[in-house]
Amino acid sequence: MKNLHSFILLLGFILFIASCAKEDSNYVAPDDPSLAYFPIDSGLTRYYMIDSVYWDEFTGTRDTVSYELKEVIAGTFIDNEGRLAQRLERFRKDTFGNWIIHKVWSSHRNNFRAEKVEDNIRIVKLTFPCSTGVSWNGYAYNTKEPQKFEFLGVGIPGSTSNLNFLETVRVLQDDEPFNLLYDNYSEEDFAKNVGMYYRINSYLEFDIVSGDTTSGYIYTEKLTSYSQ
Repeated sequence: MKNLHSFILLLGFILFIASCAKEDSNYVAPDDPSLAYFPIDSGLTRYYMIDSVYWDEFTGTRDTVSYELKEVIAGTFIDNEGRLAQRLERFRKDTFGNWIIHKVWSSHRNNFRAEKVEDNIRIVKLTFPCSTGVSWNGYAYNTKEPQKFEFLGVGIPGSTSNLNFLETVRVLQDDEPFNLLYDNYSEEDFAKNVGMYYRINSYLEFDIVSGDTTSGYIYTEKLTSYSQ
């Protein structure tokens, strides 16, 4: 009877381990190289050039705004889910050359995904391991409609106007089929040990007769330098 009891306990343990292995079949080891696309080291500072073009439908004018932005991983804290998260302080340079705090965001990375909270909206930026063609719901943890994100390329070279990277990932966030009325496109690119180095969000509406842009915007962030 004692041997039977021991056998049952052993069988239960084996089944438990098998169940855990099945649940964690997509587990990524903490040293997986994919994690380097989303660094979380305190002190990491990234400098961006922001360009924003806006078409006003009512006035028929187009405005362009450009400015420098600095993003600093300013430290860590425990978020409202009890997880270790990073505080992201974003500064905008004023006309006198002073860095003025602009926004405070946050990020969280585990062995399955990387998240950012931007203007109180949690977005799943990456999933691990990174693999070309893999897709996920980038809005899984907010109240927006589901949005398909997809890796367009992994481990490929990338660049901005003055920086070159050997290994990057491209993430398509939105690309509705082009039509005569509007065009919608969003993409973010990440470099190993650097993080996001390029972002574009655009939404344009067109005059169906002339094809001219009547309203919308194009917003880009381009990394100019970074430091640890």
